[in-house]
Amino acid sequence: MKKGFTLAEVLITLTIIGVVAAMTIPTLIANYQKRVFSSRLSQTFSVLSNAVKMAQIKYGDVAYWGYQKYYGTTVDPNDGNSEYIKEYAEKYFLPYLKVSKNYGEVKLKDIGYSRYKSKDGKTYFSAGEELYTVELNNGTTLFFNYNGVRRDDVAYRNDPVIYIDVNGKKNPNITGQDFFAVRLSSTKNRLETAGVEYSRSRLLNLCSKRSDGNYYDNIYCTALIQMDGWEFAEDHPW
Repeated sequence: MKKGFTLAEVLITLTIIGVVAAMTIPTLIANYQKRVFSSRLSQTFSVLSNAVKMAQIKYGDVAYWGYQKYYGTTVDPNDGNSEYIKEYAEKYFLPYLKVSKNYGEVKLKDIGYSRYKSKDGKTYFSAGEELYTVELNNGTTLFFNYNGVRRDDVAYRNDPVIYIDVNGKKNPNITGQDFFAVRLSSTKNRLETAGVEYSRSRLLNLCSKRSDGNYYDNIYCTALIQMDGWEFAEDHPW
């Protein structure tokens, strides 16, 4: 007499396998994304840092680079069309990067990019945002902008900022996951990650979905990843 599994036993087994898969596959995918995203971020930061060093050989310390002429002027820090952004991107960075496509200053939606959001779903950049955008050969996209603060109609802090999308047009487009920020510090003469001046405990809070309620806080995950050896640590908010 041949023995085998009944239909009920097969269905029960398949159900168990399905439940286990549903529980483990999202974790496996997230862990894979973390490894890929952190590795790409580390690589891109290194490439950009080397670009700064190469530019310093030609133009001297960051404090003497041409974009400094905009300090104390009425250049609008929020104007994506300003010559300021174009100049520092094309003069001090692009000659030292392997660029596959340079879109220049363009609205994100016009080149196939969707909005970028914080971990709680708030919009960081809308698809209509206009930024100086380039794509690198390694699949990373860079958005050039700057930290502009105005006082009495005068710009007094214009340090350049570069936003890094480590997987280009692919999702999730979430700050602190595949979207990060670095800045060129004129006072420290270097490229640094956003939030590098904060303690790890504060970075953990800012990187959390339940931070201080500001939609831009999650961008400080960049410094947290660097602090943890360019990887998403076990307690890193995801």
